[in-house]
Amino acid sequence: MTSIIQFSDIHFGVEDRDAMAAVKAYTDTLKPDCILICGDITQDGKVSEFEAARDWINSFNVPRVITPGNHDTPVFNIFHRLFKPWGRYDRFIAPLSEPHYADKNVMIVTMNTARGVQAKLDWSLGVVDMAVLKSCVQSLHGAEPGSLKMIAVHHPLIYPENSPLDKTTKRGEAAIAALSDANVDAVLSGHIHMPFFKDRKPGETGLVSIGSGTLSTRMRGVPASFNHIQIDDEYLSVTAIDWIDGKFITAKPWVKLRRELGPAQIQHNAN
Repeated sequence: MTSIIQFSDIHFGVEDRDAMAAVKAYTDTLKPDCILICGDITQDGKVSEFEAARDWINSFNVPRVITPGNHDTPVFNIFHRLFKPWGRYDRFIAPLSEPHYADKNVMIVTMNTARGVQAKLDWSLGVVDMAVLKSCVQSLHGAEPGSLKMIAVHHPLIYPENSPLDKTTKRGEAAIAALSDANVDAVLSGHIHMPFFKDRKPGETGLVSIGSGTLSTRMRGVPASFNHIQIDDEYLSVTAIDWIDGKFITAKPWVKLRRELGPAQIQHNAN
């Protein structure tokens, strides 16, 4: 059994302090093999926020895999935002992350979908660089035979229908199709501050999108939360764990048969 904790959108600076004070002790009971953080670690990209995030991340004594979000660029320093958008992230957070996580059940790599500036009014929107995506897929070729292949990003490549944000990730649909063609099993994301699990089969393979909620006070109609992902020989299970009335409450898990994912989907449909 592989146990993964998926965090996103902690937004240090406006983090839910009560939830954050309790989350480390709670997640320790889940015996995680890996901590995954899908971006927006800070609110305004301030040095003090990155320092707080660094100290918190360092409290986890298991492999950590981290990708930045659009809030992890300096909001109030336009020079840094233009010319060194990831300077503070690279200084404080990047050294804490492994390049990937892999065991007999899963391999996870990351891809940055956030940008410091863009040629549009909304700089918060996600962008997929298809060349970088191709490199990520090539990295996943190093996965153990039969293990699930996952890519972690900040922005959903395609937003779920019930998303509180009505946005589009540039080249997101093309990226989902490319990942399906490459037999990647799952896309892990954050950004919308709401957990979700959605089947996506744009090609002939099984592919799921898994979104984590927020541990900040910037909630969008649902409680603060994080995900617990479990993978064994038969199942992929995702459980949103909500912060409600001062305690963590487990929601009903989403469960997917492993044989319905990846290239096995073609064989399964043929039977």
